[in-house]
Amino acid sequence: MVSNSAEARLPKADAPLDDFGLGRDPLSDKTAFPRLSEAELAELEPFGERRSFVANQPLFCAGDYPFNSHVILSGWVRIVDVSSGERLVFVRYGAGYFTGDIDLLTRRPSVVSCEADTAVEAIRLTPGQLREMFIRRPELGEKFWKSFQRRRELLLVSKFRGLTIYGGRDDRATLDAVELLFRNSVPHEWLDTSVEENRVRLQQIREDVRSYPVVAHGSRVLFEAPTRAQLADHLRLRQDLPRDVYDVLMLGGGPAGLGAAVYAASEGLSSLVLDSLGPGGQASSTSRIENYAGFPDGIAGRDLAHLVYLQALKFGADFHVPSTVVTLERRDDRLFRVTTLEGDCVLGRTVIVAAGVSYGRLDLDGLSSLQGAGVYYSATKVESRLCRGCPTHVVGAGNSAGQAAMFLSQTASEVSLVVRGSDLGKMSSYLAERLLANKRVRIRYRSEVVGVDGVDRISGVRIREPNGELRKEGTSGLFVFIGTKPRTDFLPPSIVRDAKGFLLTGPEVALHPAWKEPRLPCTVETSLAGVFAAGDCRGGTAKRVAFAIGDGAAAVTSVHRFLGRTRHEPATAEWEA
Repeated sequence: MVSNSAEARLPKADAPLDDFGLGRDPLSDKTAFPRLSEAELAELEPFGERRSFVANQPLFCAGDYPFNSHVILSGWVRIVDVSSGERLVFVRYGAGYFTGDIDLLTRRPSVVSCEADTAVEAIRLTPGQLREMFIRRPELGEKFWKSFQRRRELLLVSKFRGLTIYGGRDDRATLDAVELLFRNSVPHEWLDTSVEENRVRLQQIREDVRSYPVVAHGSRVLFEAPTRAQLADHLRLRQDLPRDVYDVLMLGGGPAGLGAAVYAASEGLSSLVLDSLGPGGQASSTSRIENYAGFPDGIAGRDLAHLVYLQALKFGADFHVPSTVVTLERRDDRLFRVTTLEGDCVLGRTVIVAAGVSYGRLDLDGLSSLQGAGVYYSATKVESRLCRGCPTHVVGAGNSAGQAAMFLSQTASEVSLVVRGSDLGKMSSYLAERLLANKRVRIRYRSEVVGVDGVDRISGVRIREPNGELRKEGTSGLFVFIGTKPRTDFLPPSIVRDAKGFLLTGPEVALHPAWKEPRLPCTVETSLAGVFAAGDCRGGTAKRVAFAIGDGAAAVTSVHRFLGRTRHEPATAEWEA
């Protein structure tokens, strides 16, 4: 039963920032903190178990894994953060409200603590019980789902810090750690130790630092110079896989792999996504996508990828990162065996290769040694911070280059967009028009970057002007978005590629000697039966996010046909290309 007297103790709208870290009454956000009715509480009770807590007893603590949601029947709880090194109460709430956030569903440790403010009676819901409730009571489940997402949004604009990464802007290991956290939407703060204030703050918790980055939670140091796998294991990005054999393995977590995961999991296929870094692929390197249907105001590539990732999790897909696939082979029992650089070995009945592409490299002396030290192949908040108030250079004439130039112009003193051709014909017209109107972007046609300067970090570039003159310019960052090379080198020779390495599928392999089956291949099936391709690594595809997600869905249709699970098509059409 919901106690009416609880209303009298709700935080006031003018509550100070120090009390809640949000600057206003968080309970006024009814999406983040819906109050359940007595009827809804009655619906919920069969899914969980009643639990009692005494005042100041933790319901769960920051770092707990797994942790549970609690629906408050009586009493009050407080949500507490210690990641800043001090105890900060974000919010208090009582009967009718429920605890938890999105990490209940991402299966990661809790980022905050929940404590009983008074004696508390509650219904405990485990992550498994929540999923059961989502299925059997979808309208009620939607309240929880939307609440969990919105709470994370509020948390990230509050005083919440999460993990703290200490390291210099020129330290590649530090940038690698920050990239892993950013790509996987792990709350964190990066403190650049080349700034004296941050160096002093680090000395307060660790005087003798031998190597970077230093990863801390509040005043507690967790790691010095962790490997990517160690950090991922701590964050539970890598977990014990719940299945011995999956219906479908997605090799790549970009738009195509994520789209495939949503459709496969929602249609009852056990699905596992493997990626070397985290959800998003090349889309996560895109600062803003404005021509994706349904987002008239545009959306950051990383944010779009995270939404699709959550959607896939909602339907039960599994993710395992970092997992850098190094081999794919078909066993005698026709199961596919995938091994990774990190030592994982997984089996699947089918495989969708959605490995995407890499941007091309400029053939310049010294360029490879500066990758991550001023030479970048993505333009996100991480890289833009390194170029604040300084000139930068972007190479390319496609949408990715244009979006990067627009994004960097918000913080850089000037952005030079270096274009080898004479126009922006490869770019979407809306984007080209914005670039032409942007006073901070200088478009340099018929020009090329022909050299770079710098030892530990890039300091300058050499540009050949249209008249052939060489010009030296200082720069804080060189962003390269030219050409694409498919990430297909790890695949066996039995999977046929074109001259550029893109995968051939469907009709293109039907008459090829490598196709050994007595039937026609499915639409996006490769020359190795049971292995499908989707997205940018597949030959002949449009290199657009929307197409990649759709291609992932098409691959799932082919998987159904291969597995003989088609329900809505006549049997005669089962193997049509």
